[in-house]
Amino acid sequence: MRRRILEFPEVRGVLSEHGRPEDGTDDEGPNMSETFVRLKPRDAWPRGVTKDTLQESMRASLTQIPGVAYNFSQPIKDNVEEAVSGVRGKIVLKIFGYDLEAMRATLVKASAALASVPGIVDLDLYRDATVPQLQVELDRTALARHGISVGTAEDVVETALEGKVATRMWIGERPVPVRLLLPLTEREDPTRIGEITVPAPGGVRVPLAALATIGVVSGRASINRESGSRFLALKFNVEGRDMGSVVKDAMAVVGRDVAPPAGDYFVWGGEFENQARAMARLAVIVPFSFVVVFALLYAALQSARSAAAVLLTAPFAMTGGVFALGICGIPLSVSAAVGFIALLGQVTLAALLVISAVETARRDGLAFGDALIAGASGRFRAVLMTASLAILGLMPMAVSQAVGSEIQRPFAVVIIGGLVTSIGVTLFALPVFYSLVARRSAVPAAIETPILETPA
Repeated sequence: MRRRILEFPEVRGVLSEHGRPEDGTDDEGPNMSETFVRLKPRDAWPRGVTKDTLQESMRASLTQIPGVAYNFSQPIKDNVEEAVSGVRGKIVLKIFGYDLEAMRATLVKASAALASVPGIVDLDLYRDATVPQLQVELDRTALARHGISVGTAEDVVETALEGKVATRMWIGERPVPVRLLLPLTEREDPTRIGEITVPAPGGVRVPLAALATIGVVSGRASINRESGSRFLALKFNVEGRDMGSVVKDAMAVVGRDVAPPAGDYFVWGGEFENQARAMARLAVIVPFSFVVVFALLYAALQSARSAAAVLLTAPFAMTGGVFALGICGIPLSVSAAVGFIALLGQVTLAALLVISAVETARRDGLAFGDALIAGASGRFRAVLMTASLAILGLMPMAVSQAVGSEIQRPFAVVIIGGLVTSIGVTLFALPVFYSLVARRSAVPAAIETPILETPA
């Protein structure tokens, strides 16, 4: 794996960690390996290579190694995913039950169904490893025939193979436990294990081979539990699509094509849980934001129709944010949704400048049509400078590829794209729409205080 990864010119170095650490902070087994890839600066990469294309090239190269399942992630992201769902993967499908073989067969069927969903990558069963295991299956009939209890036979097997503390010896002031067990060469051969004798009543010792079936079988490397129940997990990541739509399609496919065994049940988990909670909050915050903005517009314009005209044109001005996400290939995320809320404030501010100028022109005695033209043309420079300032200020975030740019870029791209379209909508579409909803009656001129002059 390291040799294949180092073949890429974008890679500076590779470090692998195998198994679990000695401090017990990770629960991985010896069959697990984490490979950290250090990349060169972006300006040293070949032209046209992006992080996504590099990851796809690495995946295509590594999957040629048989017997290995891969999961591409990042250190902090990896820890967050495991903290959220207990599984290293963006989206996790867990099945809870008792029969591990039936549960695994169900997840294999679900994996085949999910393979057809666009946007799903790194699809695989989580920790689905098996290891050779020595199995000693006691024959209760033979034990009863020799008058040996199950506990006695199990004690002999445990002492011989795993060991028991027989005594303690002191080294200086430190007690050291002394464990009694068979030598490693004796514990690796099933035939020699069968020659271990078990004490029977009357001082007779019976070979273990006469009391049990001994052999090496393939068994699960680990049995995972959650909430007191066994579970197996199917994990996958999402690329090229927004996570919400992928999860929706995945749930629909599994619900239609896969049914868990009787008594078992599915549970979906992963990062989409955080996204679902955030979107639920935004479903409340966004309408509340519109109400607050409408109230502020009404207070500034003293007209419900004028405030409604500004809010009704805001969605058209914000369409640039949608187009910008599509052009940049960025899926809708919580960061992008927050960007739309910030864009609403920018668009409303620009529209307020134009409408206030129109109302001022009407108070000065201009006709309704002339006031619309005068207001839009008079605020052209102010609207253009306001949008340009925000665009130039957010441009470094939009083009950044540094650490954390995955969160910053959608926010900046939405606002920049929305401000580009808001200039045209605010200066051209808003006056037209305002002419349809606003009252055409003359606006009373501002009352002027007369000045009394008296001759000296």
